[in-house]
Amino acid sequence: MLGTVLLSTGPFVTVDIETTGSRPGRNAIIEIGAVRIENRVVVGRFSSLVRSSEPIPPTIRHLTGIDDSMLDDAPDIAEVMAAFREFSLDAVLVAHNHRFDMGFLDYEAERIWGHPFQRPVLDTLCLSRCLHPELSQHNLGSLAAFFGTTTLPNHRAFPDALATAEILIAMIADLEERGFVTAAETADFCGVATQGALARKLPLATHLPDVPGIYLFRDAEDRVLYIGRAKNLRSRVRSHFYAPVDSDAAPASQTVRIDHIPCVSPLDALLLESRLVERYRPPYNHHQHRLREPVFLYLDDSDPLPAFRVTRRRRRSGVVIGPLWNASAAATLADALATHYRLRRCARPLSACASAPCGSRTAALCPAFTNSNLSLQAYARRVRAALGVLAGDGAQFRARLGLARDRAVETERYEDAIASRDAIRALDRTLCALAVTNRAASEDVSVVVEGDGAHAVVHVVLRGRRFTTLRFTRDEVTRRAHIPRLVRALRNANEHVARPGRMTARHLRDVAIIDSYRQEHRPLTVVVDSDVPASAARVAAAVRRSLRIPRPRHGDASTV
Repeated sequence: MLGTVLLSTGPFVTVDIETTGSRPGRNAIIEIGAVRIENRVVVGRFSSLVRSSEPIPPTIRHLTGIDDSMLDDAPDIAEVMAAFREFSLDAVLVAHNHRFDMGFLDYEAERIWGHPFQRPVLDTLCLSRCLHPELSQHNLGSLAAFFGTTTLPNHRAFPDALATAEILIAMIADLEERGFVTAAETADFCGVATQGALARKLPLATHLPDVPGIYLFRDAEDRVLYIGRAKNLRSRVRSHFYAPVDSDAAPASQTVRIDHIPCVSPLDALLLESRLVERYRPPYNHHQHRLREPVFLYLDDSDPLPAFRVTRRRRRSGVVIGPLWNASAAATLADALATHYRLRRCARPLSACASAPCGSRTAALCPAFTNSNLSLQAYARRVRAALGVLAGDGAQFRARLGLARDRAVETERYEDAIASRDAIRALDRTLCALAVTNRAASEDVSVVVEGDGAHAVVHVVLRGRRFTTLRFTRDEVTRRAHIPRLVRALRNANEHVARPGRMTARHLRDVAIIDSYRQEHRPLTVVVDSDVPASAARVAAAVRRSLRIPRPRHGDASTV
């Protein structure tokens, strides 16, 4: 075991790499430099350029001085990795910011040999932060100046590895003064021991593709521990096994198997992640478990002096505002509106108020009983003003709340200031939710189209929520085999518009996810009307555009 390697004798191999980017698997190693240390003395040197499968970006050429012509005759990565493995045999690897260097080296090792490099791996960046917290900077150049190394790092692999070696030799004396003897003790001290244990699980991610999708961590009893979403499955999952020193690595440490679901459409991945979290309720997705039941602000317009109240059931009569996401915010806003517009707070009919006990009436806070001259017309004007706030005219009311908050602070009425602050937050939350639901209700049926050149995903959206999702291959679209399914889905959606069901918590979450995605990414969207064949033709054209399929030639038969 490499953990028993002695600090005093080694062996250690400091390593540095240069790459075409920051993502293993997508970017390539173009240079590896290494220095072998035994008995605190440099005993071996390794340096090799690596032939790259991709052009070197201008920023990398400028940073390192390595250009494409320098790599024309260089060996390929498999040959260089084999030579490096032989050079570093039985030695503890050391890097500065090991997550970067080992991320690439482990990726290539898994790809070529099926397993990552042995642990522990030491990190001079972590060691510097632990040994010398007084330093303001811990980058390689700053440490080289602090320790007075004879080699200056210059963004080339071998000089940087040699500078790291000199820094490590200087640090070994500091570590021994603190009583550390072995590499394992040192790894524990600088917080990379846990990362070493996680690194042994890296082969779990080897089979994952470099595509967007959903991944599921499972434990030894096959329970789902964590569900995540990624633009690049392999890269994202591997990052869990290079967790920062101060992070909670529990999901990765308990994982024995990883499932994945590739997704062409980012929106498809968002919706699928939501459903899987709801289904499995993983312990490490606990913040996503809660589905908010929709609530409504309701005003009974048949009552002479109506009052706002929060209800979970959409009423068939009266003024219904919603659905809303946050019951607490809705109740806070209803109370603020009642206070500022002097409305009743009581949800009972006016005829029942006189005989029933009522705190607002006792405290003389109810307009129905504190103002004998109150007319129904005057109260109706107050109700219309309050409804105007919820109809989009909330700027003036918000300003009044802000003024009330500021005055309360000036006079040290802090409880009143907190109430006004909470009312402002409730107003913002409620108006934001109403904006989302209004956008959702503005389109009975719409279609969101996304594709990656080989596949297309069609989301049929019914009043803002997902109705169904269709997935087509390029071949199906080219042959127009997708059109019957498309027509059938649009016809079914139009039929459901006429008989809308109850808004559920899942529907509400779908509305939020889809609206947020559409506002941020502006995906290709087609609004569907009652003319299903014509709408299907527009959607089919959008699908062809998403896959870059040329338009049908004039005279081609159409099945729409």
